[in-house]
Amino acid sequence: MSNKPHCFTEADLNVLQAQAGVMNGIDILLTHQWPVQVMKFVKKPDNFAEPKGVRLLAHLVNTIKPRYHFASGPHYERLPYRNHKILHEKAQYCTRFISLDCAGNKTKSKWLYAFNIVPMKHISDADLRKQPVETTENPYIEIEKEKQKEEDKKQYFYTAGDKRKMPATRQGPDRKKEACWFCLKSPNVEKHLVISVGASMYLALAKGALQNDHVMIVPTNHIKCQQYLDDNQQQDVQKFKTSPAEVIPGQQEVYDCVFREKFINFAHAGTLCTHPRYSVNDIKDVFYTFAEKYNLEIQEVRSGEEWKEIVPPGSDYFLAEFENEDK
Repeated sequence: MSNKPHCFTEADLNVLQAQAGVMNGIDILLTHQWPVQVMKFVKKPDNFAEPKGVRLLAHLVNTIKPRYHFASGPHYERLPYRNHKILHEKAQYCTRFISLDCAGNKTKSKWLYAFNIVPMKHISDADLRKQPVETTENPYIEIEKEKQKEEDKKQYFYTAGDKRKMPATRQGPDRKKEACWFCLKSPNVEKHLVISVGASMYLALAKGALQNDHVMIVPTNHIKCQQYLDDNQQQDVQKFKTSPAEVIPGQQEVYDCVFREKFINFAHAGTLCTHPRYSVNDIKDVFYTFAEKYNLEIQEVRSGEEWKEIVPPGSDYFLAEFENEDK
């Protein structure tokens, strides 16, 4: 998070995206700056100096999809743009971008905007998705493509037949067990982050924590993922899952936990535990929202069902588990 009240970081915007994911939609978004390329697909007014846009804002706006986006700068009202690809995606409501000038500016440029708006939760889907005749394509499509390419480049895992080297700026765990970041006996493990050690598992603070109480449940020995745990090791995992708040120093408030494990041919297992401060249903809605956006398939596993029977051994997977034992 930025230490300056007038600044923001990518992490700040990720929080906004997560919060928006538990809502049914955003009616109004207010930003000081403009998003980059917002004037794409429209004719620029004569002698109009377009403010320098921010790429991170373009990604935010395209993700949360507000009905109205107000920004500061020279007065400008863009034609509405659609938030879906025609014939390829389900129709959605359009977004209107409006920039307002400084109050009382010398040129008497418009700085006040009055309008009637009915919250989207009180509008039928059919009325909400009506597209004005002048609606344009989404101006941020290319920005999203570029961002996806950047994210693809950051992937540093090995796949079968693909021996790409990890970026030198962030070397992952060595294949040799003695060099593993997470094996408790390894000289490379950061033991100052360890909170509690069990028979076959230990609890540690996450180095790149999302929250102050973001912890990891990690095997003491070299095990690739939960699929390879025996019954005793699985019981140790469950012990930490049922009482993380009791072993986290300074833990005051108790929230529902979300446990996550991502296995992409990784070297050492690790279950992440966070407390998102939202209900299980709200968190599930976030997963489904992002799965729909990135064309991912989600399969729910109810309490009492065994998820290991669904995922073939050695397959890549992302597992999320809630305190009610839904997965």
